[in-house]
Amino acid sequence: MPRPRFLPSLLAAACLGAVIATTCASAAEPVSKIHVGAQSGLLKSAAGSLWTTDLVGARVIRIDPATNTITRRIAFGTRPFGLAYGAQSLWVSDRSVNRLARINPKTNKVVKRIQIGFEPYGLAYGAGSVWVTSERDGTVRRISPRRNRVVARIKVGTTPNGIVFAFGAIWVADLSDGLLIRINPATNRITARIPIAKADWITPSADALWVSSEEGEVVRVDPVTRTVVARIPVGKNPLASAWIGGELWVPNIDDGTVSIIDPAKNAVRTTLTVGKAPLSIATAVGDAWISNSDDGELWRVKTTQP
Repeated sequence: MPRPRFLPSLLAAACLGAVIATTCASAAEPVSKIHVGAQSGLLKSAAGSLWTTDLVGARVIRIDPATNTITRRIAFGTRPFGLAYGAQSLWVSDRSVNRLARINPKTNKVVKRIQIGFEPYGLAYGAGSVWVTSERDGTVRRISPRRNRVVARIKVGTTPNGIVFAFGAIWVADLSDGLLIRINPATNRITARIPIAKADWITPSADALWVSSEEGEVVRVDPVTRTVVARIPVGKNPLASAWIGGELWVPNIDDGTVSIIDPAKNAVRTTLTVGKAPLSIATAVGDAWISNSDDGELWRVKTTQP
């Protein structure tokens, strides 16, 4: 999660050790680097573009992945962070001013600003609503795109971080309580709590939820039985991963690496050294895009990594 851990990170050594993977780390070779600002944020591929934020310059950044160029910088808030797409809009939460922006991708304009909870973190779209976690008051807020306002406030725990809509439910990772929480969107009620120490981010696949844990592992959860089926050691402080070419790409913020997980083996296939504090990964036009937060750079990397 984006607290003071966004300090300069140590790059990984030649090998991460057998506890993480049986292979040596190799240097990623970006085909393009795009400087977005002093500190780059999360990534979202939507509306034919790649979106991120400049956390220091308070801008939402729109990138054309076909040309590797920034096409628009949109001013919003003081520390824009969370990103989601739905209802033909890009939604951006700001961690400092506690507001949610609705951006029309056709005009690149902020068309609505909505007051939300303190220190918003994760953002998701699903079940016809926008959902945002608030670390300060331990809640999830549900926002109606039709009304452009909060329509439900759900107390989930202490420090909810990542959030996703998958398998017909909202799933929330609570870092301090060490829980993966399931919310039924039909009732706005919690229906399950699954213990996962230092749960932080959630990335769904076709048959599982993959939860990044600040314990230095990714935890695979069966959403039907609601049980942990695998624990996969990765790097230090994994966060916003993405599915690319049937593999899970996991950014490890505190050691400057990306772990690529083979879901068939529940193991890391290879590890890449990248820039400083890799925070988030997305895919666009067939390639992987990595937000190296402390460098303020996006790296475009071919998915055919050894």
